[in-house]
Amino acid sequence: MNFILFIHRDSSKKGVILKKIIDQNFNSVEIQTLQTFNAFKARLEKAYNYNEEIFILFVDSKNRLNELKSLIDLLDDKRLILILPDDSKSTLSDAHQFFPRYFTYINDTYKDLCDVISKMINPKNNITTNFK
Repeated sequence: MNFILFIHRDSSKKGVILKKIIDQNFNSVEIQTLQTFNAFKARLEKAYNYNEEIFILFVDSKNRLNELKSLIDLLDDKRLILILPDDSKSTLSDAHQFFPRYFTYINDTYKDLCDVISKMINPKNNITTNFK
């Protein structure tokens, strides 16, 4: 399993917090961090096994969300998680156009995000059985 983490270099300290939390909680997973829009676009255009990748996009502003919307076609059928700047109706409407597996908002702990990622990378641990 690989993580492709997009955190633009112009993001605030909040982007650094996300990266640190991902690194600490998922140190056994390969993490590729991209810090420019062009680098992220180039990475999307390369052929990879997307079933083994989770794309985590740190969307620190409405402008960044609008910029990323131009890549929606390249993000099609990818396992995608969005970190959104706010919960306004317009932001949520735009976010749904990406068809993410999960989205959350910028915060300081990302506990919900870590729980979701854990379930995505270890789906067998989430199956409950009633075998006797």
